[in-house]
Amino acid sequence: MELRFGSLRSFRAAVIIPVILFVLPLFALAGGGQHYPNGAEAMLIGVAPPPGFYLKDYNYFYHASKLKDNDGHSLSLAKNGVELDSVEVYGNIPRFIWISKLNLFGGFYGMHLFVPLIFKQDLDLNVLTPGGPASIGEKRGGVGDLIFAPFIWTWHAKSGLLHMITALDVYIPTGQYNKNNLVNIGKNFWTFEPVFAITGFLPQHPNLSGSIKLMYDFNTKNKDYLMGGVETDIRPGQEFHFDYSIEYALTKNFRAGVTGYFYQQTTNDDTGFGEVKNDKGRVFAIGPGFWYNYQRWFFDLHAAFETSVRNRPQGVTGVFALTYVF
Repeated sequence: MELRFGSLRSFRAAVIIPVILFVLPLFALAGGGQHYPNGAEAMLIGVAPPPGFYLKDYNYFYHASKLKDNDGHSLSLAKNGVELDSVEVYGNIPRFIWISKLNLFGGFYGMHLFVPLIFKQDLDLNVLTPGGPASIGEKRGGVGDLIFAPFIWTWHAKSGLLHMITALDVYIPTGQYNKNNLVNIGKNFWTFEPVFAITGFLPQHPNLSGSIKLMYDFNTKNKDYLMGGVETDIRPGQEFHFDYSIEYALTKNFRAGVTGYFYQQTTNDDTGFGEVKNDKGRVFAIGPGFWYNYQRWFFDLHAAFETSVRNRPQGVTGVFALTYVF
């Protein structure tokens, strides 16, 4: 869901100074592929539901107005010839979850499917041209890349104080993609993401709990890419990231706490021109979160403010998720 910058349209390339042709694609690569929407999960991440069928619906929002370089400085027109006006993403992502009664090694087997519906993905940039500053931008919407987990394993300690989930998420390049676009809904490559999530409750203070969801991404090659107006291919770098939370139960049905995420690209992007140096994305985010349960409904509202950003936009993420138990 994070916005990925693409190359400029060919008619724009004729009027924008040459350095911009390379700056923008490099930020397209920075941060690796970034298929996963950082901060999607928050409280009780490692607590999977019992066997049954569930629908979890995420409303995801992201806004940024700064673009950071490898040193953490904001790009500006005067110094870099390009400046981010705004990045804005809003989507609704239904997630269909099935947990079976099949017992494996003391846990249960399951599967899930995400269907990202991107209502708004906007990019506005200010760039320096021979004729002076100019604004460029694009808006897109549509169905994004599907996410399918053929394997989920859930486990619960008999004491109820420890819960774990392992899974393999596969990002399928089904979303619309055009190498000439500034903004694309789809990524045009596959991502394979092992997942491990855990939630623990303190025995002495069971109202206090902590959760973390650890992920590592392996991306395949996008064979249809423009870099500086030249056709090439790209294999986005590998990525390590996690969502986290520390929560406290104020009542039986209501929790509040601190949530956020961390992201670090671990290997360089690889293109037809070779590896791209000094472009690894990084971000840490923290913010408030709230969780509420009413009968068959579960509500999760959280936000996170980004800091310590490198080679990517810096902004704020907001998520409102509803879960229904069938």
